[in-house]
Order: sequence, then structure tokens, then C-alpha cells
Amino acid sequence: MKFISFLFLFLFLAVSQTFAQKVPAELVGEWHNGSVSMLQDKNLTTGQTTASNGSTFTYKFSANGNFEYIGYMKSTMYGCTTDLFNDKRGKVEIDGDQITFIPSKNYWKNTYSCSPKSNKERNYTLERETYTWSTKTDEYEKEYICLANAKGETCFRREE
Repeated sequence: MKFISFLFLFLFLAVSQTFAQKVPAELVGEWHNGSVSMLQDKNLTTGQTTASNGSTFTYKFSANGNFEYIGYMKSTMYGCTTDLFNDKRGKVEIDGDQITFIPSKNYWKNTYSCSPKSNKERNYTLERETYTWSTKTDEYEKEYICLANAKGETCFRREE
């Protein structure tokens, strides 16, 4: 009886591993894209300077098929600051050079300092997104992953 139980457990684990989503090793890890403005606005009445404009976008891919995405943008214009934040997580399916994101979470937060009543937080739609992915290396031997669709291509640098 123990042998049969062990055999079923072994077969279950073997089948589970066969069907488990695998992410290519070259894709596993953290990838970043972002920018920071060196310019700041100064309020001539108060003398205060505004926070820098900037953005950061990060993908994290795990070997088991999980992904995490964090996007953050900050923009200040005429003393008013807009912050956009997105936290998206879920699974990826990879078929050759096609990667499909299947989110289980898609949280958005939007704040605007000059009109706090317009601030929003919500769990957004959980729609699949498919991109063509490729890897590149720049002149400094830094690795990039590039995601492209009909809207264009965005590349993210590997962080170690």
C-alpha cells in the first residue's frame, strides 16, 4: 500500500512539473526602466522648490511563471503634483517570442495635489496583455528585455 501511495505521489509531482509554467532563464530576474528630471520649479511666493519629475517601472519574473510589475510616475507643473502608481501581479505564459501577462491584481492610485477630490484608487480590469519579447545588450554589455506590441516597444535593463 505504501508503494502505491508513493507511486501516485511521484506521478502527481512529475505531471505537475511537466505542466508548470516555466520562464526562460534569460528572462528571470528584475528589469527596470525610468527617468528623473534634474529641473525643479521654484514657487516665487513661498520660495519652496517642487519635487523632481520622474518615473520608475519594474518587472520581476520568477522561474515558476509569476510576475510583478510596479509603475510610478510623478509630474509637477505650475506647483501641482500628479502621482500615478500601478501594482500589477499574476502569471505569464510564454510561447516562443510571445509573452502574455495574466494579472490577478491590477491596482491603480492617482493623486493630484491641486484637486484632492479627484484622487482615485481602484482595482482595474484583469485583462490579458500579449507582447513580443526579445533581449538586447547595449554598448556597456548591460542586458535589456524589450516588450513590443502595436503601441510600440519599451526596454528594461536587468538589475543585479
